[in-house]
Amino acid sequence: RAQCRRWQPVVDISESANHYEIQLELAGVNPEQVQVEQENNVLKISGEKQRAEAEGLEYRYRERNTGSFSRSFRLPEDADGSAIQAKFELGVLNVTIPKKVQAQPRKIEIQIS
Repeated sequence: RAQCRRWQPVVDISESANHYEIQLELAGVNPEQVQVEQENNVLKISGEKQRAEAEGLEYRYRERNTGSFSRSFRLPEDADGSAIQAKFELGVLNVTIPKKVQAQPRKIEIQIS
């Protein structure tokens, strides 16, 4: 019988000059079972990892996590929430959050009359 419990996938968060990146390790998770949502400056990643149960099979030992998961991350002020992209590859979910283009100071020429 499948157990429904919560678990936390491990995460790496990095920053470059142009974007932030969140990587979640989701080995064994079906990408269709993952949701990425952004609301009120919070990014929420949730889903479920299921294990196929074979009839007549009894586990002697289990270490692999299954069940639902949810992680939330408050976005920095300079994050562009409207341009977030997510890509699932080799069991890792990569979420790229671009930084807003910062207004650069400009020199204003003074007109002489």
